[in-house]
Amino acid sequence: MGHEQLIVKMRGRIDLCRRLVASTTDTRTAEILRDMADEGERDAERLEAEDREITITLKPETPLS
Repeated sequence: MGHEQLIVKMRGRIDLCRRLVASTTDTRTAEILRDMADEGERDAERLEAEDREITITLKPETPLS
């Protein structure tokens, strides 16, 4: 599974955590779910940044002869 597919799956799970926060009445559970979603966001952003860095690094600055 590539980074792009992994990020899509992660975003789905982040969304699920946020929806579960809205549906639970237990404050401890809501706090844990919020923390999980926040951690997932940071991880997804890190992977996206790595992908951008790889793309920039691999792009030649001058045409190859």
